[in-house]
Amino acid sequence: MNVTTAEQMVWVMAGYLADAEVIQLGLSSPLNQVAALLAHHLADGRGPAIEDPAALTLTRALRMAHFARGELAAQCGATRSFEAPEWIVQMMPRLSGRVRQFVRPLQIDVRGRINTLQVRTRDGGWRRFAGLAGLAELADICQPFLCYLPRQDRRAFVEQVDFIVSDPLAHHAGGQVILVTDLATFVMTREGARLAARHPGVSDQALADATPPAVDLGSNAHTPAIPAEALACLRERVDPLGVRNLEFLSGAERHAAILGLAERERTLTLD
Repeated sequence: MNVTTAEQMVWVMAGYLADAEVIQLGLSSPLNQVAALLAHHLADGRGPAIEDPAALTLTRALRMAHFARGELAAQCGATRSFEAPEWIVQMMPRLSGRVRQFVRPLQIDVRGRINTLQVRTRDGGWRRFAGLAGLAELADICQPFLCYLPRQDRRAFVEQVDFIVSDPLAHHAGGQVILVTDLATFVMTREGARLAARHPGVSDQALADATPPAVDLGSNAHTPAIPAEALACLRERVDPLGVRNLEFLSGAERHAAILGLAERERTLTLD
C-alpha cells in the first residue's frame, strides 16, 4: 500500500482532531482542511463540527475538500452562519478546551513558541509575512495546541524563534504543543521537547539532521500505519481532487496544480 507523505501527515493530524467538539479549518491550510474533513468523515458526521472562518459557517454536513470553492462548499448544509465579531467575541471564549485547529508556523521552537510573522534575513534585516489573525486567542483556548510543518528542517524547527507571535504553553502549566511534520510527531511541554513517533522509513540520521539538538530523540515509537478503510475514505471521499498535495509543491508546479484544481472544481455540483 503506497502511502504518500501528505497522506501520512493527514492521518496523524486527523487523529489529534478526532475528539474535538469543533474543528476550525483555518485559512489557506490544505493539510489542516483535509485532516479535519477526514476526522469528520471517519466519525460519519457525528464527531466534531466543522467551523469555516472564510465562509463563517458551522456544519456537521459531510463534504469533500476544495481549494477554490471551499467557501461555497462550506455553506451547503451549514447549521449555523455567523459574523466574524460574533465568533471572536461570543463563541470562541465558550469553546475553550473544546476547539482545535492545526496551524502552520514560519518557525516553531523547542519551547513550543510560534512565529508566523517575520524571520531574520542573512543580512540581519527582517522578512515579513502575512501572519495569522487570531493566533494569540486560538493558542489561549486550544489545548493541546496543534502545529504542522510539511517540510521539517532547522530553519523552521529551531532552538529559538526569531519573533514570538504566540507562546501556547505560557498560560497552561500542563499544556502541550504537538508538532506533526513530514518526518515525525513531536511533543513540547514546559519540561522540554521530545520525539513522540517517527514516520515509516525515516532514518535516525534524517531525523537528527532536521531537528534541534535540544529535542529528545530517544523514542523508538513509529507512526501507526493507515488502515485501508481510512486511506480509501481519504482518497475517494474526502480529497479525490488531491488538495492535500498543494503544500508540498512550489513555483511553477504549484501554480499548475492550483489551476488544475480550480478547473476540476468548476465541473463539480455542490449540494
